[in-house]
Amino acid sequence: MALRLQRAEVEALLAFRHAEPGEEENLAWWRLQRVRVARVALLEDAARAALPALPPPPAHALSWWQGVKQRLGRLRVEGETPPAAIARKLG
Repeated sequence: MALRLQRAEVEALLAFRHAEPGEEENLAWWRLQRVRVARVALLEDAARAALPALPPPPAHALSWWQGVKQRLGRLRVEGETPPAAIARKLG
């Protein structure tokens, strides 16, 4: 299962890197975050610490409040949900 999630994360990262700026990029970033959260849940502490950081969110991927929390350094993506418009498209 962990290997499948690793592969899914790599595919999601590639999709994010090649996404067009705007809505497609925002959706790809949230998909990447969801896969990372699922993968981290299966890893041991040492493996979690060794994971590289994911790219920062695109300009409009976060809600206003999430943007404030990010600027304050308090945003924890694993506990956040996408803004309503993005969540509807993610399904």
